[in-house]
This record gives sequence, structure tokens and C-alpha cells, in this order.
Amino acid sequence: MFAIVSKSDGFPVSRNPGDDRPALIVTWTSNAGAQAFISAKGIDADYQVVALTESTLNNMAAALGCAADAIDFDAYPEQ
Repeated sequence: MFAIVSKSDGFPVSRNPGDDRPALIVTWTSNAGAQAFISAKGIDADYQVVALTESTLNNMAAALGCAADAIDFDAYPEQ
């Protein structure tokens, strides 16, 4: 699994499901799919693709200000 994070602070791309539920970190099944998404949006300079590892998950949790166990994920609907 892969996620996209801000290069400046590591904050992940997320989706807010509403109803006061916490934001969901959007994931991709491949590095290429995630990279294609940021390229299509023209945000390559500001965002990078990271593999979801214990280290990157902890970094995202720090950026979000929560425990890593509190993070929920949402798969990007790839075609």
C-alpha cells in the first residue's frame, strides 16, 4: 500500500467522510498509481509517494497529531 504525503510536513492526503468522523488516509495499491495521481493533479513539487511502513505510518501520525493506531485508511478507487 502507498500513500501521498506533503513534502513540507508529511501530512497525508486524506478524505473527510463527514458526520464528525475522522479523516481517512487515502491509499493506492501501487506506487505507479499514486504517482500518476499526483502527476495528473500537477502537485509533484509539493507531494511525494511513500510506502506504508511502520516508520512512515508513525511520521504521518505525528503530522496528524494522533496515535498511529487511530489512523484509518480508504483505498483510492483505481480503474
